[in-house]
Amino acid sequence: MLGLRNLYRVFNESRASARRHATLAVTGSLPETVKLAQLLDARRDAVGADVLLTVAGGPDGGVAVSISGDAVEDEKTFSLSAITEETVLKELAPRVAGALEDDYLVSLGRGYPALRRAVCEEIIHKNARQNAVVGALPIPGADMPAITANQGRMVLGIAAAYGEEISVERARELLGVLAAGFGLRAVARQVVKLVPVGGWAASAAIGYAGTLAMGRATILYFERGKKEPDPAERSEILRRAREEAEAFVARLHRR
Repeated sequence: MLGLRNLYRVFNESRASARRHATLAVTGSLPETVKLAQLLDARRDAVGADVLLTVAGGPDGGVAVSISGDAVEDEKTFSLSAITEETVLKELAPRVAGALEDDYLVSLGRGYPALRRAVCEEIIHKNARQNAVVGALPIPGADMPAITANQGRMVLGIAAAYGEEISVERARELLGVLAAGFGLRAVARQVVKLVPVGGWAASAAIGYAGTLAMGRATILYFERGKKEPDPAERSEILRRAREEAEAFVARLHRR
């Protein structure tokens, strides 16, 4: 578990992020503009919006959606074949989440349920990459405090995105529940057996997979009404985390 000092630091950062408000607006003259705004529950008025999605005609009869605004790290344009609930959730939402500044991820996920899962996946992968780097550092014993702090920040960020009130007592309770089943040490034993690498690469894989597993368990915990994953669900979460960790380490080796 996190030490008391790290817990309070992570708690304060998470609470500040949860209290931030962000607004999403959709503009454009095409009929698809109204449909997209409805699917996202977004405003049509662009004035003061932190994230602005502009809908225009795209190639082959599809639509092009441009993202801009104060909350956007890099302005981009995405092409979609059509505006449907499926394309919004599976294609548009992950691209929007990937374009956001870190400080706006939680508030956009909290305020706009259609973006929530994509925002939480973005939070998970950002922390997983950080923990892989920390795990690979050749400083014995120095990785655990940093990795657990990142995992704590990730868990509280996901909780806030799902509308959970962030308090000190709730933070301790939530981190205890999830760390019991998906703490880094618990995942490490399985990752070491199955990831065919050693040394720094194994440490990076453990940091990456452990963070993915805890993050995915947190999403499932809230989506199921605060029920812990059952053994079969844990096994599936760990399997996916191991596969993604292997792919991540393989990419590092190629660089």
